[in-house]
Amino acid sequence: MDLRGVKVLITGGTSGIGLATVEALLREEASVIVVARDKNKLAALNNKHDLAGIYSCDLANSKALITLGEQLVNDHPDLQVLINNAGIQNNIQFDSDESTTHKIEYEMQANFLAPLLLIRTLLPVLKKQQEAAILNVTTGLALVPKTNSAVYCGTKGGLRIFTQALRNQLAESNVRIIEILPPVVETPMTVGRGSNKLHPDKVAAAILSSIKGRANEVYVSKTKLLYWLARVSPAIARNMMRRLG
Repeated sequence: MDLRGVKVLITGGTSGIGLATVEALLREEASVIVVARDKNKLAALNNKHDLAGIYSCDLANSKALITLGEQLVNDHPDLQVLINNAGIQNNIQFDSDESTTHKIEYEMQANFLAPLLLIRTLLPVLKKQQEAAILNVTTGLALVPKTNSAVYCGTKGGLRIFTQALRNQLAESNVRIIEILPPVVETPMTVGRGSNKLHPDKVAAAILSSIKGRANEVYVSKTKLLYWLARVSPAIARNMMRRLG
């Protein structure tokens, strides 16, 4: 897909991987719509760049998300690409006092339910286009979980399986279903976690390359090694990731 003039919607586009992807898309002369929670960051981004639209929404709020989806259908009937990038990670033990039912529900809704609802709402528009794509950003932790962030790992693992099933369902349609699996990336979400983190620009480059090319599953950087290790020796992969905490 040639991205010049293509209308792309990305969630979580004001920081980290999302922001890097927005800027990369704009360099390709794509028409970019950004969805995020922070109205001030959205306004600042819109002032800096010529965006096709900005929408403030708490993606963990299902009612607000459905309303947003309906508005997007009306505002952008020519939408061709949906990038589900937004996500949150609570790096805490599941049985700790920090692990409240509210945090569990919020993380589940933001990381798993939100992409599904947004896809379902926008799919009729995407299917009307001559060429379209849905790209879900998961993680290497969808292959092998680490000790902490059990809910996060579970939501991303669920999104990975959903992505594969949806790809099967839409195999004969005009809508490509893509999954990007990055390793730990230098973003606000990962401050204080891990070392030798990948720069967001590297993930953004992989996202654009997959949309422009033919790859439907993209293992970025260290995730490639984790993928093969998990295939060759699942036990070694699990033990290695368990030590990460």
